[in-house]
Amino acid sequence: MIAKPTQQVFAHLSGQDDNLGDSALRLVYLDALRGAGRHVHLYLGEATSDFTAGFAPASDLTIHRSRAEWAAAEDATARPVHAFNAGEINPRAGHFPVPRRAAECARVLEAGGALIFAGIGIKDVDTARSVAFDPVMRAASVMSWRDRGSRDGAGFGDVAPDWAYSEGWHVDAWASAEERPLIAVTMRFDRAWPGDDWLAAVRAFAVATQTRIVTVAQVARDAPRAMRLAQALGGEYAMPPSMRHDVLDEYVREVYRRSLAVISDRAHGLIIGATEGAFPLGSGSDPHKISRLLGTVGLGGLVGGYEQFHGFAQRFETHLPTLAPAITSARAEIAALTARIHAAMEAVA
Repeated sequence: MIAKPTQQVFAHLSGQDDNLGDSALRLVYLDALRGAGRHVHLYLGEATSDFTAGFAPASDLTIHRSRAEWAAAEDATARPVHAFNAGEINPRAGHFPVPRRAAECARVLEAGGALIFAGIGIKDVDTARSVAFDPVMRAASVMSWRDRGSRDGAGFGDVAPDWAYSEGWHVDAWASAEERPLIAVTMRFDRAWPGDDWLAAVRAFAVATQTRIVTVAQVARDAPRAMRLAQALGGEYAMPPSMRHDVLDEYVREVYRRSLAVISDRAHGLIIGATEGAFPLGSGSDPHKISRLLGTVGLGGLVGGYEQFHGFAQRFETHLPTLAPAITSARAEIAALTARIHAAMEAVA
């Protein structure tokens, strides 16, 4: 039997350098691209060591320091697999991807390779009607959005939950509600301060659930707000030992495993918390994005503006039993998406 040559996979997985959610979802995506008989060529943009810490060196992985080098390796490969970046896109009026990137994708298909779009979401779906999505996206081997609003706005493709839902402990290993003494709060630095009524409602929620409040920062720029919130809420800022993403991921997950709920306007604060058994209470000045990402897995019932939090707290207990089934279902959908990606790869191997 003649052995198949190693399949070459090319993934550009850059993200916000100080944002744990950005590296977390991309690490899961990377895992979905790996496997026996494959070698992944990875470009992480201009990321610092904090972001890249989770992308451990391995024999099946080449991390390219320049995009030109990465692109040249792809151009020299017969039937490459091209994995378009996952996460949030913010297309302006006009063409998406930009012509250079669209041509790059088209060359992969012309060479008999596989083109993967998996786990992308539009920042503001209201902009989609003014965007001309390149035909190469419709022709992709896999075209999957991470929320229904993005898919409906674009008008094509299918939907699977954000990659980050597949992380975390198995639901059977979660601590019970009675064994969770904390309420975790993590809020964006670049949104309006929630105000006295919201602060009072959060404090009252902690009293009603017999928990204590801790604040965390999954994004380095959120740390000053987390410290201010801890003081305003009479809680404690849970400061991580390092902002390296591998250390930070382990630290915040340990906090969430002891938390009954996570209150946040950060999508991946809510998602990572949910995967560790902390019920996501989405609360923010502009909750549309978090509503879409949680609604995709059936967890959008307690997501809204600051003024709605008091009502969420009153309904919290009735929603709590829905968390484990939602996460189990989300993980099954992500496993199915991963299987589709593997099938697309096998078809061109």
